[in-house]
Amino acid sequence: MSEEWIGLYKFARLALLACALGAIAVWLYRPSQKARFEEPARRMLEEDE
Repeated sequence: MSEEWIGLYKFARLALLACALGAIAVWLYRPSQKARFEEPARRMLEEDE
């Protein structure tokens, strides 16, 4: 009985981690966020020149 609960807990923990990483990726790479996310990189490249 105890081993079943441990297995269920580990699976749920992994599923929660996957959902959190997926949500972060979707939030980060949506079109409205992409311009704001890439602006500092472009500024750094311009400063090097």
